[in-house]
Amino acid sequence: MSAASVPLNRDVRVISLIGVAHGASHYYQLAFATMLLIVRQEAGLEFADVGLLAGIFYGVSGLSQTAAGFAVDRFGARPILAGGLATIGLALALVSMAHSFAAFAAIAVMAGLGNSVFHPADFALLNASVNPGRLGRAFSIHGVGGSLGWAAAPVMYFLDSLFGQTGAALIGAIPGLLLAVLVWLHQGVLVDHRVKTRSAAAKHGETSVTQLFFQPAILLCLVYFALLAANTVGIQQFAVPAWAGMFGISENYAALCLIVFIVGSAGGVLVGGIFADRVRRHDRVATLGLLAAGALTVPIAAQAVSPSFLLPLLALAGAAGGITNPSRDMIVRSATPPGASGKVFGFVYSGLDAGSFLAPPVFGFLMSAGMPSVIFWVAVVLYVINAALVLAIRQSTIPTVATAAAE
Repeated sequence: MSAASVPLNRDVRVISLIGVAHGASHYYQLAFATMLLIVRQEAGLEFADVGLLAGIFYGVSGLSQTAAGFAVDRFGARPILAGGLATIGLALALVSMAHSFAAFAAIAVMAGLGNSVFHPADFALLNASVNPGRLGRAFSIHGVGGSLGWAAAPVMYFLDSLFGQTGAALIGAIPGLLLAVLVWLHQGVLVDHRVKTRSAAAKHGETSVTQLFFQPAILLCLVYFALLAANTVGIQQFAVPAWAGMFGISENYAALCLIVFIVGSAGGVLVGGIFADRVRRHDRVATLGLLAAGALTVPIAAQAVSPSFLLPLLALAGAAGGITNPSRDMIVRSATPPGASGKVFGFVYSGLDAGSFLAPPVFGFLMSAGMPSVIFWVAVVLYVINAALVLAIRQSTIPTVATAAAE
């Protein structure tokens, strides 16, 4: 059965399962750091140790994503995704049993390896299994699932208060293990994207790794995701103290502002999924959304708004940025040769981990130097650069799109 002939109820099953799996990825990203904070004093860890362990997690995940993409294209996305879910779930369980920095570092490596599979496996499965007319909405649900996963991670504190450290870690591991089983059992629903690899190779010949990764559009996508992650991490990690200092508001009100920004972004992602399925020029949606988000950030950076106006302004800025996400994923899809979903998505999405790893020290320096407003001027610049990158990616993929349409 081709993806174009897939009925709605089957698409709903696929999109729901992959969306929840992506939510598990984001849940474990924060749950791992949360468990480190929970066991920190008993294990003799300093806050700097926790930060370094989180850096190891993201570093390993970023460096491994391209390899995970090759594994997806070699062994299939379904078993690789199931293995990643089980690995990252078991890693969280092991946190309660470690008693030295070396042990925690080994667990961080294990968790990072598990986390590395999600983007290449998820997008390979969605591209191969979902009706193309619903892919925009599929990508939006995938993105919202990640946001909800982040929101679920603080439950670890409640589990710790109810069941202790060991109980919290073991219970927290259960979702990953259950989802691993569910993904493994859905062989009849999750289409093997490697069928496209074989047909594409038979028709056009195989594309070498060098030719694949050094295509201008693929390299531009990598840079785009690195800058996107740098922007996202900078705002999420430092916005609360930055806004408190810039506008003289309480940390609680600043935290509410951040929540409104994130919720606005999630709402924008849902709306963006509808746009992505109804328009052909995804670059226009992404470019306009990024420029709008940048424009809405300018008065915040300039401290030209009252504290009471921050909430609606941030809701709009978050929505403008969120609307771009599904179109962004459609742009990457258009730049991906047939059957290479695992490799390409693994490679370009490693930019997310690279940006998440490299940006915090820069933004932390700006905060320590007493320049919180500069964080948001940097955000404005990054929005504009990414809008330009979207246009450049579009120009780089026009010949490929035209060729694919002709065939």
